[in-house]
Amino acid sequence: ELLKERDVLPSFEGSGYDTVVFAMSEDLYSVAIEVASKLRAEGQTVDLILEKKKTKWVFKHASRNEARYCVIVAGNEYENGEVSVKDLSVGEQKAVKID
Repeated sequence: ELLKERDVLPSFEGSGYDTVVFAMSEDLYSVAIEVASKLRAEGQTVDLILEKKKTKWVFKHASRNEARYCVIVAGNEYENGEVSVKDLSVGEQKAVKID
């Protein structure tokens, strides 16, 4: 309350991540870390979520933080060498090969 009264309460909304990366299960955490590292190496700001969360929560989190993309690492796609990438500005989602 004191911080709020003095107008110095930090806002964590709209942090401006380029991409949020999320692994659907614990066994895919290492893949998500690898994807996030590659994106960071290309200069993107990345929020990496390594927690048990519902996909709906992840998309809301990405939206609140004004992320442009959300990368979902899921079992079926990963078996095919792909991840799902959702462009949050237009709502389109597609599978992208990872190498």
